[in-house]
Amino acid sequence: MHSTNTKNTKAFKNLLNSIFLFLFVIPFYGQVQSYYNGLDLTKTENELFVELSNRISSTHTAIPYTSGSTDTWDVLKTVDEDPTNANNVLLIYGFDDNDGISDTDRTRDKNLQDTGGGDPGKWNREHVFAKSLAKPNLGTDEPGPGTDVNNLKPADADRNSLRSNRKFTTGNGDSKIISTNGGWYPGDEWKGDVARVIMYMYLRYHGDGSQISQTQCLPIDVGFGTPLTIDSNMIDLFLNWNIEDPVSDFENQRNDYIETVQGNRNPFIDNPYLATLIWGGVNAEDTWNLNNITDSEAPLAPTNLTSSNITDDTVEINWIASTDNIGVVDYLIYLDGIYFKTAYTTTLIISGLSENTNYTISVKARDAASNLSLESNLINIKTLEGPLVLFSEDFNNCSTINFFTYSEESNKDWACETQFGENNSGSMGINGYQQDVFSRDWLITNTSINFDENTGEKISFYTDAAYGTTPLELVYSTDYDGLSSPESFTWVSVPNITIPVHSDGGGTEEIYSFSDIDISSITGTVYFAFKYYSNNDPTRWTVDNFEIIADNNDDVDDDGVLNEDDLCSGTPAGESVDANGCSMGQLDDDNDGVQNSDDLCPSSPIGATVNTSGCAESQLDDDEDGVMNNLDLCENTPNGEIVNAAGCSNGQLDDDNDGVINYDDLCPNSTVGSNVDTNGCFKLTSNNFKIESISETCPNKNNGQILITVIETFDYVATINGTNYNFTKSGLTVDNLPPASYDICITISGENYEQCFNVEIDEGITISGKSTSVSGKVSFDIEQGTAPFIVLVNDQKTLETYSPTFVINAKHGDIIQVKSSVSCEGVFSKTVDSFSEILAYPNPSKGNFEIALPISQKEVTIEIYNIQSQLISIKEYPIIYGKVQLNIETKPTGLYMVKVNLEEPVLLKIIKE
Repeated sequence: MHSTNTKNTKAFKNLLNSIFLFLFVIPFYGQVQSYYNGLDLTKTENELFVELSNRISSTHTAIPYTSGSTDTWDVLKTVDEDPTNANNVLLIYGFDDNDGISDTDRTRDKNLQDTGGGDPGKWNREHVFAKSLAKPNLGTDEPGPGTDVNNLKPADADRNSLRSNRKFTTGNGDSKIISTNGGWYPGDEWKGDVARVIMYMYLRYHGDGSQISQTQCLPIDVGFGTPLTIDSNMIDLFLNWNIEDPVSDFENQRNDYIETVQGNRNPFIDNPYLATLIWGGVNAEDTWNLNNITDSEAPLAPTNLTSSNITDDTVEINWIASTDNIGVVDYLIYLDGIYFKTAYTTTLIISGLSENTNYTISVKARDAASNLSLESNLINIKTLEGPLVLFSEDFNNCSTINFFTYSEESNKDWACETQFGENNSGSMGINGYQQDVFSRDWLITNTSINFDENTGEKISFYTDAAYGTTPLELVYSTDYDGLSSPESFTWVSVPNITIPVHSDGGGTEEIYSFSDIDISSITGTVYFAFKYYSNNDPTRWTVDNFEIIADNNDDVDDDGVLNEDDLCSGTPAGESVDANGCSMGQLDDDNDGVQNSDDLCPSSPIGATVNTSGCAESQLDDDEDGVMNNLDLCENTPNGEIVNAAGCSNGQLDDDNDGVINYDDLCPNSTVGSNVDTNGCFKLTSNNFKIESISETCPNKNNGQILITVIETFDYVATINGTNYNFTKSGLTVDNLPPASYDICITISGENYEQCFNVEIDEGITISGKSTSVSGKVSFDIEQGTAPFIVLVNDQKTLETYSPTFVINAKHGDIIQVKSSVSCEGVFSKTVDSFSEILAYPNPSKGNFEIALPISQKEVTIEIYNIQSQLISIKEYPIIYGKVQLNIETKPTGLYMVKVNLEEPVLLKIIKE
C-alpha cells in the first residue's frame, strides 16, 4: 500500500495502548528486528522457508474471532486505524471516499462494523486468503488459522461480498473483477499488502490439509499466475506484486502491533527481500541489506519491437533482447503507456484486446536489481474488426438478461445467480434437488435470430453439472412464437452440439464448454433454448457466457455481391454489375491496368507500360516529330525542325558528348569523360574537397595543421596565405602553423577552375571547469580540456572517463585533481569541504567513528560517557582535515554520549553495535 502516514491510535484497552505506545519509543530502521534473533539468515530457499516458518509458528498465540475479551474486532480497529482520522479504519480494496458510492470507500467509521444486518455502509472482516480456498476451510469458531490477524483486514461489507472467494489476478487501477478469468484485482494501492499476506499464510500454514492442525494455504490456490520451478505452490503474481508495491510505514506499524497481540510477525513486511531469497526472481526491496547489492546500471532498452498475427482480440509482439552488465531477468509490457504484464522471453501473444481498436505498445527490460531500461521503440497497431455478434449474454446482470424461463411442471425453475458460472461472475442455473414432480423447464432466448442474413454462424457457451444424470439439451425452433408454451412447437437439436451428462451423478462439478461451434447449416429465423426434462436423477445445471457470432461479410458497395465474392469493390452507386461484382466501367479489356472508361488507347500491346490514360510509349508521339516516344532519342523536338530516325534535330545533338546539346554548350571541346555543368564547362563534384584544420595542442606551440583530401584525381595547386603547394589525389598536409585565419584557393592544371575556402586554427587550451560538492559527492563539469579525463583523489587514480560531466565520492579534506589526455593542458583541482555542522559517522558503528568539526582550531578535548552517565574517557584529540578519529571498540555494545568541548559544548549520541 502506497500510504506513508503515521498512525495515532486511540486507547481502547490499557494493555493495548501501553504496548502500542512502546512501539514508537525506540524505532530501529534498517536493522533486523530482535524477533529474529537466533535465526540463520544466511540460509536460502527451502532452508530459509523452514527457519522462518518455525519462528512464526512457535511464537503465535491465536486470539478469538469474536469475544467479550480482546478479539479480532478490537485488534482491527486499532491496527488498521486511519492515520488521518483516529475515528476511522482503512478499508482494503477501497479507493474513493468522495464518489457517493459506499462500497468504494477507502475509510469508514470504526463503529459502523457489520453485525449481520446486511445494511450498506458497514465494514466487516475480510480474509485476504479466502476461507474456502484453504484446506480445510478457515473456521472462526475457535482461535486458530481463521482468526490469524495477519490475514484479516477491514473491508466494506458489499465490496467484500463482491470479491467473495475469487482468486487474485493481474490488473491495474482500482479493485475490480477481471472479466477474462473472473479473478479479483485488489487495486494498485493494495496489491503489495495482499502479496505479503498470502506469502505469510503459506509460510505459516503449509500442512497436508487433512485437519485444522495441518491447515494448508497454498498461493497457487488463491491466485492466477505461473507456478515457479523452484516451488510449484508459489506463483509469479505475488512475487511481482511484492516488488511493484513496496512496504509502507502503515504496514510496518501494523506488523509491530500484531506482534504485541498474537506474538508473531510477517517476515515479508519486515524485509520483502526474504521472498527473493526463498523463491528467487527479481530482487525485492532489501530493508536489512542482506544482499549488499550495488548494481545500479539499468539494462539497455529492447530494440526492434515488431508486431504480427493481429486478430480482433490478440497480437503477437517480438523484440531483440536487451543486454545488461549482470543480466536481464524479464520484460515489462506496456499498453498505451500503462503496465500490462511481464514477459520472460522476447516474444509474447497479447490477448483480451478490443476489436477495431488502436493500441500503442512498448517494452522495458528489468534486471535482478529491479533497474528498468529505457522504453523500446513504440509500435502502433489496430486490431481487426471482430465477428458480427448476433446474440450475447454473460449473465453478469440478472436484471437485464436476454433469456426468459418457462416451466411446464415443478417448482424447480431456472434462476439467475450473481455468482458461479465460468468466471464466478454470474450465471443461470437450475437445481432439481428434492423435486416434487419431474421438472420440465426451458431457458429461451428473448429474441429470434435471422440465419438467412449472415454466413459462418458459430456458437459458444459454458455449462457445468453436478449431483445427477439428467441431460440438458440445446435446441432451436423456426416456428416458435416467443410467448407460448414451447412444448407446442417444433424444436430441433442444434447441429454439432451434444452436451454430455454427468459421468457418475456425483457431487464433483463437471464442466462442458463449447467454443466457436459451426451452426451455419441452420436457416430461417429461430429461437434457441436450453431444455431440461428431468428423470429420476435430478441434476444441478449451470449455463454461462452464451454467444452466437457470424462472419462480417456485408456488401460494402451495395452492388448485390457479398464482399467475399466481389472482385470489384467500390462499384459506383447505381451501376449494373456482373456475377463478380464488376461494372463495365471497372473492366479492363486490354489488361493494361486502366479501366475501359478511362483508357484512351484501348489496344495497348500486351505487357507494355502505360500512363494513366492507358497509352504505351509506342502509341504516343509527344513532340509530334513523327517518331514514336519509344524510339525517340530526342524528346521535345522544337516544332517544325527536321529530325533523323532517332527523332533528333541538329539543335538537339551533342558533338563533344558532354551531355550538353550544341546550342547550349559554351565549352564545345570538353575533355572526354570530364564532369561539366549546364553550360558544358568543367566542374567538380560539390564534395570533392575536404578541408580540415587541427588547432594548436597547447598555447604557444604553433603546431596547427591544415589537411586537404580529395576524391577525384587531378594535378592540384593550393595557395595558402600566398604560398603555393602542389598535390594530387594523395592530398596535402601543412604542418607547424600558428593560430590564425587562413585563406585557401585550389586550382587544377589544364582546367579553368578555382575554388576557395577559409579555415581557422585555434589557440591551445588549458583544462578548466566547475565543481559542486553535496553530501559526500563532488560533481564536475569540465568546460575545456581534451578527453579522456583522469581523476585522482589524494594522488590515487579513481576514474578515467570521456564524459565531461561526472560525480566522485569524496570525504571532507580530500584533494581531487582532474587531468586531460594532453599533459600541457594543466590540472583542474578541488579540495573537498563537506561539513557545515558537527556530527559523528558512521553511526551506529562497530566502535571506530569520526567526528566532523568544521572549525579552525587544531585540537579539542572530548569526553565519553556510558548510558549510566559514567565518564569512561576524557582526552585531547588533534583535528586533522576537519575530523577527529575515536575508537571505543573495546567498550560494550550500547548507547554512549560524546561531549565535544568547544566554546559552546556539543553533545552527540553514539550507538555501538
